[in-house]
Amino acid sequence: MFVYLFQVMLIFSILFLVYQVVFRKFTFHALNRYVLVLLLPISLVLPLLIYILPPITEHPIEEIPQLFEHITTITTPTSVAIHTTTTENSTSINYIAIGSVLYLIGVGICLLRFSLSIYRLYRIKKQSVLIKKDTYHVYESPVSDVFSYFHWIFVPKGKEYDTLVIMHEKAHIQLRHTIDLFLTEVYIIFFWWNPLIYLFRKSLKSIHEYQADQYVLASDVKTSDYLQLIAQSLTITKPNHLYSYFQTPILKKRIQMMTKNTSHYRLKLTYLLILPVCALVVVAFTKPTTNSTLLNDVIEMTSYPTIQLATPTLPSITNPTFAFPIDGVSKQQITAFFDAKIKDPKTKKLKVHTGIDIRAELGTPIIATADGTVFLSKEVGAWGNLLKIKHDDGYETWYAHLKDFNAHYGQSVKKGDVIGYVGMTGNSTGPHLHYELRLHKKSINPLDYLEK
Repeated sequence: MFVYLFQVMLIFSILFLVYQVVFRKFTFHALNRYVLVLLLPISLVLPLLIYILPPITEHPIEEIPQLFEHITTITTPTSVAIHTTTTENSTSINYIAIGSVLYLIGVGICLLRFSLSIYRLYRIKKQSVLIKKDTYHVYESPVSDVFSYFHWIFVPKGKEYDTLVIMHEKAHIQLRHTIDLFLTEVYIIFFWWNPLIYLFRKSLKSIHEYQADQYVLASDVKTSDYLQLIAQSLTITKPNHLYSYFQTPILKKRIQMMTKNTSHYRLKLTYLLILPVCALVVVAFTKPTTNSTLLNDVIEMTSYPTIQLATPTLPSITNPTFAFPIDGVSKQQITAFFDAKIKDPKTKKLKVHTGIDIRAELGTPIIATADGTVFLSKEVGAWGNLLKIKHDDGYETWYAHLKDFNAHYGQSVKKGDVIGYVGMTGNSTGPHLHYELRLHKKSINPLDYLEK
């Protein structure tokens, strides 16, 4: 959920900044309004496209499980002794839970404020008297300023007001500006933590005022008379963001916009810039998902106890057989065995090692342990440089932490061919090879299949 919210916030911020830099000063008020309003659904939908668009990848997407390993020290005793050398921290902070609580508190506060605004309007309407009924309703109310909401116009009780003010508020009603403000307030409830959303609301209300002013001036009203009326108006001290006011805090900008030369119609072509920006945003979010394997984070085992293991008695070899994966290195250099259980210091749970670790000098050649076809050869997070070979009968071999590749995706290899070199890429505490053998996607003990 937090990833999605962050993506929505980032897309919204990018598109809104494009609007501020490129389109804000244009006199195409209707276009600017549509652009601003569309930013809300676009920002909500674009992150979802990463799950809809087909992936374009070099390799097929492979689900790679959690890598969990620890380089151990081999000794010759006949028993296994585990010595604890560090003190585990018994306390841990759940940042996800804290973030969730803070987020929900903010949502609750914004929802409460929104609900109170609706309730205050309900009380005002209940105390008001209908004085004019048409496509819009005018109410004489216990308010200090003229404002409109949906098809209602509220005027102060016992105060005189200019007919141009009513005409201005009528424009808000006909253009359905309240719907924009209503949707914006709902959006703010869930994205209250994005500071740009409040600047967005201010920009949208400014466009509403520009449109309403334009509507009034198109009705044979002298610009000088209307400007004088605006200049004499006082700003609202505490405006309600759900309502539309004639006396807004942007009087100076309204006057500047009305006296500004109309933007050249050819500038409308610049609005097409939004399309490539949206495309770039989709690519930015799609690329890390479709061009990388699915990973769980690796827990580095530097704080774990040293494990002393005796060399096990190898079971009888069954067919098929696989060669030892490092050229010139014996099984005595195995530092971590298959199915070894180690405690995770964060979750306090025992984790199972799904392969064997073989210590070797940096750059030592690694060979293919059987004939097959390489179906992955790339850097994969904590696994480092990872190479995977598919063999007959559902067998796979995995080689992790390589320094370099000597075989690549789609290449056929023979048993004994050099496919890479020992390294310490990814989460590795020293030069070694993490080797896994899998049968039908399930890890099995390589020692049961390695040649003597």
